[in-house]
Amino acid sequence: MPDEATRKKMVVDYAQRINAGDIEGVLDLFTDDIVFADPVGRPPMVGKGDLRRHLELAVSCGTYEVPGQPVTSMDDRFVVAPSTITVRWPRPMTFRVVGVVELDENGLGRRVDAFWGVTDVTMDETENPGNPEDAETAEEAETAKDAAAEDAAESAIEGSAGTHRPEGIRA
Repeated sequence: MPDEATRKKMVVDYAQRINAGDIEGVLDLFTDDIVFADPVGRPPMVGKGDLRRHLELAVSCGTYEVPGQPVTSMDDRFVVAPSTITVRWPRPMTFRVVGVVELDENGLGRRVDAFWGVTDVTMDETENPGNPEDAETAEEAETAKDAAAEDAAESAIEGSAGTHRPEGIRA
């Protein structure tokens, strides 16, 4: 089983490779039968083929991931890390995610569970000054901002489950 340092390094390697657009390098971190739930609660991607499509979409959306301090388990199987993930398309957004990765005896990821919800997504208002800025009251602006965040998160959820392209994004 991989030691703690190896498990923690896997999370950092993932972020470095996705940030570099190295899809093959990311895929090398996982087993052929990887189960990748992003977000948890939606049908997971199963196998490297599904994961490849997800990664291609993530890279095309300008995904950039900054992992927090990873934490491991005493059973030598898991690593957990918070991450801040930004995307540039379809509009600039930031996701706060907690990833739980189960590794096999060779240190490859066999299961990933990415936890995030609608309230864990923020929008960069300066890039798309649509409805919130056009609102006449602060309450209308907040409502429009919330609706835009929900719409974006729904698009991200649908895209991560492989249900449509290109509107979806990596979370």
